[in-house]
Amino acid sequence: MRADLALIQAQKADPLGNLTYDLSARNFNPLMALAADITIAEPDEMVAVGDIDPDCVATPGAIIDWLIAE
Repeated sequence: MRADLALIQAQKADPLGNLTYDLSARNFNPLMALAADITIAEPDEMVAVGDIDPDCVATPGAIIDWLIAE
């Protein structure tokens, strides 16, 4: 199943697009990011590169096309 666009809500993101999620968002958001041609992520918090532990990254930045910060 493919999608043209995925809108992803993340807990944290760094400027490279690496994302972490909170609670049940980790179940579906990474899958939707992979299934879409264009992925737009809106994180609750932007952090510096290196602040997210690599073991906690649920969606790597290579999959994210756009980040929208508040």
